[in-house]
Amino acid sequence: MKIIYLSIRLPLIIIHIIAGLIILICFPSTIEKLKPIHHTISLYWMKILVILFGLKIILKGKKSEEANAFVSNHISFLDIIVLNSLIPSNFIAKSEIRNWPVIGHLSSKTGTIFIKRGDKDDIANVIEIMKNYIKRDKKLIFFPEGRIGNGIDIRKFHSKLFNCVSGSNSMVQPIFIRYPLDYPINIKSDDSVCWADKTQTLIKISLRCLGKSSTDVMVHFEKPINASNLNSYELAKESTNSVLESINNI
Repeated sequence: MKIIYLSIRLPLIIIHIIAGLIILICFPSTIEKLKPIHHTISLYWMKILVILFGLKIILKGKKSEEANAFVSNHISFLDIIVLNSLIPSNFIAKSEIRNWPVIGHLSSKTGTIFIKRGDKDDIANVIEIMKNYIKRDKKLIFFPEGRIGNGIDIRKFHSKLFNCVSGSNSMVQPIFIRYPLDYPINIKSDDSVCWADKTQTLIKISLRCLGKSSTDVMVHFEKPINASNLNSYELAKESTNSVLESINNI
């Protein structure tokens, strides 16, 4: 069956990516000029990608329409596909992705904000860009753990990027994501899609998913947090606790 799924899905993925690259020709030259219609196009492109990868999204909770920022634990590159298929938004991603073949171009043209890890000056600049995005009523998604997790434990959410919303009238919605082995029978995290293992690669995870009938993805939208009276550290702590509570309740 693996060969059958691969032989059907892999060509469709290639066609879909080519179609995406063609569509991007009509996108603005700078991300500042992106309009809601462009984010909607990206969202539906991602929805098709979810289908082609065989991702079965299991939702709990409800996406907040008032939230300006969404923060999630991070397990795999699949997280970006899943969350972007649910929320028309801009991602904050590590700068290395910009140089990835095809994916880097797709990310750049659809409004991804790239950040250099460990570069204080760049982080400060990115926070200002994020603030401007929110002022223009754009939605942001970022992964505050700093590194990809193992799908089991949640690292402490770092507070720096929360400065884009702290003390403002913005809302932050925490998200918990996991790829269970066999939902609902076995909700233990599936190591085969997790990037914490350094032997994993984009190609390996992609082919593994494409060769399966489906891959379950649990996405829990937690209660939004009002950022008006909280500093970045408090926002990060509340968001971490919200995601940890979600794990305890599954």
